[in-house]
Amino acid sequence: MIEKVLHWFGYVIAHVLFLGARSPESVVRRLRVAYQLVGVEIVETPRVDDRERTIFLCPYRNLAANRFGRKWLCHEKLDRVDDGYVTFLRWHRDIDYERPRCCTNLSYCDDSKFCYSEVSDL
Repeated sequence: MIEKVLHWFGYVIAHVLFLGARSPESVVRRLRVAYQLVGVEIVETPRVDDRERTIFLCPYRNLAANRFGRKWLCHEKLDRVDDGYVTFLRWHRDIDYERPRCCTNLSYCDDSKFCYSEVSDL
């Protein structure tokens, strides 16, 4: 139940966060500001093919891990808010936002303390 509430909370926030943003470049700029507002340290912002990539330290990965399990907050709760962003951007902007995930599948970013997200046109 809480996951659905967080998803729709992210969807509602997206209406404000992405107000007037119609291109991947403008969407990713706003996402980066949002990341920084919640204390995320952005490490690198490359453009890979037609995708705007943001690589950052994952500050919440192990938060509350001793109580709820290693991925409880970052992957089970905060990702639901990002899913709301994904829903909004696909439905209203025709933009593909791939929410943050671990960097281990990138060839040049194999440290588990880093995450990345990508934004592009659908």
